[in-house]
Amino acid sequence: MSKPRRSILRLLAYVGRRPGLVALSLATMIIGAGVDVLLPEIVKRTVDGPIRGGQPDELPLYALAAFGVLIAGAVLRSARALISVRTGRLIGMSLRLDVFRHIQRQGMRFFDRSPVGVLTTRVTGDVEAIEEFFSSGVAAVFHDILKLGLILVVLFAVNAQLALYVVSVVPLLVVFTAIFMRRSRRDFGRVRTEVAATNAFATEAIAGMSVTRLFQRRRAATDAYGQHAEDLCRAHLATVRNFAFFFPTVQSLSALAVALVVHFGAAAIGAGTFSYGEFFQFYLLIDLFFEPIRTLSENLNMMLQALVSGERLFGVLDAEPEIRDPEHPRAADGIRGAVRFEDVQFAYKQDEPVLRGVSFDVPAGSTLAIVGPTGAGKSSILNLVSRFYDVQGGSVKIDDADVREYAVRAMRSRIAIVLQDVFLFRGSVLDNIRLFDESISRERVEAAAQTVHADGFIARLPDGLDAPVEERGANLSAGERQLLAFARALVHNPAILVLDEATSSIDTATEKLIQDALDAVRRDRTTIVVAHRLSTIKLADRILVMKRGRVEEQGTHAELLRQGGLYRKLYELQARHEGG
Repeated sequence: MSKPRRSILRLLAYVGRRPGLVALSLATMIIGAGVDVLLPEIVKRTVDGPIRGGQPDELPLYALAAFGVLIAGAVLRSARALISVRTGRLIGMSLRLDVFRHIQRQGMRFFDRSPVGVLTTRVTGDVEAIEEFFSSGVAAVFHDILKLGLILVVLFAVNAQLALYVVSVVPLLVVFTAIFMRRSRRDFGRVRTEVAATNAFATEAIAGMSVTRLFQRRRAATDAYGQHAEDLCRAHLATVRNFAFFFPTVQSLSALAVALVVHFGAAAIGAGTFSYGEFFQFYLLIDLFFEPIRTLSENLNMMLQALVSGERLFGVLDAEPEIRDPEHPRAADGIRGAVRFEDVQFAYKQDEPVLRGVSFDVPAGSTLAIVGPTGAGKSSILNLVSRFYDVQGGSVKIDDADVREYAVRAMRSRIAIVLQDVFLFRGSVLDNIRLFDESISRERVEAAAQTVHADGFIARLPDGLDAPVEERGANLSAGERQLLAFARALVHNPAILVLDEATSSIDTATEKLIQDALDAVRRDRTTIVVAHRLSTIKLADRILVMKRGRVEEQGTHAELLRQGGLYRKLYELQARHEGG
């Protein structure tokens, strides 16, 4: 089955989730199509009856009937539009939730290869295109198809010979429509690609605005964005050219059908085989016949956009999560926090190993510091402890069980991470500490903030814990954001605490507060910390020295100094740096 056909069937499956609305919509379509063909019948009876028969007294009755048909048609169109909009919005809501949930289940590799701007376009722009089609396009398409079929039946019933003249132009119309759809689908696909690329570039440029300004790259960034905007404009213009070709073609074929009917219809009237009323009825039916074809071509715009967007959305939905729960997961509630790496082999990209046979033990409740040059694999170890990625060889164990034996969500609930670049959400201080988990009491949050010495600056905020936090914590200092991150980690009471350069971007005064807090936070918890500062390294029960993806040395601070190897060089370099 072709990809477009699969996408159509999968989109229709979302329609099937609303059977009541679909049934109601179909009912209004069928009744509406029947009402639409009544007006030509009334015109025929009016012309052949009171007008030709010289009975003007009966005209008000026919006029009233025509008025009733027009009102009924308007009411049915309004009802159909209302039902369609409701159906479309509900389908859009379902799609958004499905796509967002699926993205949430993905492993980190998925996000490594999927730019944020592209994913944002999928969840917003592509869903909106589908929602718009189901809100205003799909009902119109089905209604137009029903109407076309009914009009054809009536045309042949009125005059089969003239109906054949009308139908004779349909093969040409089918050919031009097929060409139009093929070109439009290609060009709409290009539009969606360019939209995603433009959004991805804009997202990256805005996020990196400080670097752009620092290195005077504003003109280059503007020029690059201008190129994206130009490519997007060209893609849109290509779709416009397709419609500029298609609409005149439909109008020309419609005019040809009318000309044929006028010519042969007039001859039939002269021969006495066709009445004036039937002629007017036939003329109106032709107009009704081509009207849905014209509107159908307009709705093809939305349909093609929805089809392309559907293919891209289902491309996301078909991405299998790399990190999966086992069929029978091990209970994670009782995790004590012992961590073991056994001959771990790991790479982000094939043939580019990051960790090469790494092995070490971290007893429950102890602290391991990881040091080493940039690119040695320190952060990768932390990623594997939290199972953001899976190893290619060896195993990572927590409490003597491979991390792949636990349900991911349950296991991660026993791990807390504090990163160098703290991510805060728009909301309140309270929301950011408990991460919108209403089950965590305010008192528990206050206790955690006090433990990590975050209560001091929180008390100075206008509304305390209820003070607003701007996007990414822009209204807080780096040190304040770090303190909130420590409070966030503590309030969730983890068995394993992971710190990735968590004190590298704070001032000395704040560092002293955090170092005091770390003693309390680490108590009865396994702590794995990547650090450069001597004060943090000295807290460790054991130190792991990494170099080029391998364990170069490991031992206590004193043991490693006595060995006089890489650790001692790093330590002395850091001591000179901190000593000024």
